[in-house]
Amino acid sequence: MYPPGYYQAPRPSRPIGVSILAILVVLGGVLFLLSGIAILLFSAAFALGGLGIFGLAGSILGGIVLIFGIIWIAVGLGLWNLRGWAWWLAVIVMVLTILGGISAPAVIVVPLLILIYLILVRNHFR
Repeated sequence: MYPPGYYQAPRPSRPIGVSILAILVVLGGVLFLLSGIAILLFSAAFALGGLGIFGLAGSILGGIVLIFGIIWIAVGLGLWNLRGWAWWLAVIVMVLTILGGISAPAVIVVPLLILIYLILVRNHFR
């Protein structure tokens, strides 16, 4: 299989918490994706109904939600495959969520726990 004297470091196993987090992130991304599609469809209906400004605003919002859905699906797959870029992106999002919810301490509990967990399992990511 490998030449004599060749050492291959064992791949780090994926912690169960990372697996759960990856699945939840992908599911959240799918929800964002479906929401973006729904918003785009409703905004098209508004535009066809003569409410063009609402159609335009809905199209912009739907496009943004759609892009976030695609990004979240990619991050979830990256976390599943233990990619370093996915770890960094997840940490950045958790820090921004904590900073955004600083005025409501109850809101920052889950993102703070996720951030602490991500820092603890950092050595599993490549």
